[in-house]
Amino acid sequence: MPDFFKSANVRSGEGRSMGRQLLGMLAVALAAGCGGAKAEVKTESSAGGVQVLGDISKGSRCDAKNRRESFVDLNHDDKADVRKVYAKTPEGEVLVCREADLNFDGVKDIFYYFDETGQPTQDECDLDFDGKIDIVSTYIKGKVVKQELDTNGDGKIDRVRYLDKDLPVRLEGDTDGDGKVDYWEYYEGGKLVRIGQDLDGDGRADKWTRDGETESAELSQGKEPAADAGAAPDGAKAASGS
Repeated sequence: MPDFFKSANVRSGEGRSMGRQLLGMLAVALAAGCGGAKAEVKTESSAGGVQVLGDISKGSRCDAKNRRESFVDLNHDDKADVRKVYAKTPEGEVLVCREADLNFDGVKDIFYYFDETGQPTQDECDLDFDGKIDIVSTYIKGKVVKQELDTNGDGKIDRVRYLDKDLPVRLEGDTDGDGKVDYWEYYEGGKLVRIGQDLDGDGRADKWTRDGETESAELSQGKEPAADAGAAPDGAKAASGS
């Protein structure tokens, strides 16, 4: 047995419990998206100007320097399937990172990050087990407020979803792969109510549709929808200090 298993005091009971937990984690990730360091959440819509999307996360940023690690072997093959990292705080030791190999191929697929109070700040998931992160979720006060997605596996963010109280508020997307937002969705009560499209590549919405019908000429000329439709979620406001 590798030395790290001896030093980590891995117990079979802990492994069984963690196995059940990881199955639940995967189910949640696949159903709602999975979602480092704490990230800033942008509150305003980009429908009135060019917004460039960046690269998706490359995976674990779980630094174990001067921190305690523990490992769990879920399938008893003498390989660590779960790794946890703990940091010392004035109040005691706290979990700051957890990563796991969900399909036992030796590559970590899901990464959770926590602040010094134990609250989640971000998680990152490889949902198709190709070794690349597909979705990064940002949390505020234990709730997901933003999700960044790479839907085509090119390592670039092409969808950003904003949520409030677990319901979608707004989605911004890059539909042509140039790295710029050219598509917007707005939600009310979790229901899609309006779609905006940038047809000429200037970063502004040229066409707005609601329920499949084109909206007024004023909206189709690139003006944003009413404030209530594009309002920022409460968590996003808290992140920006507004």
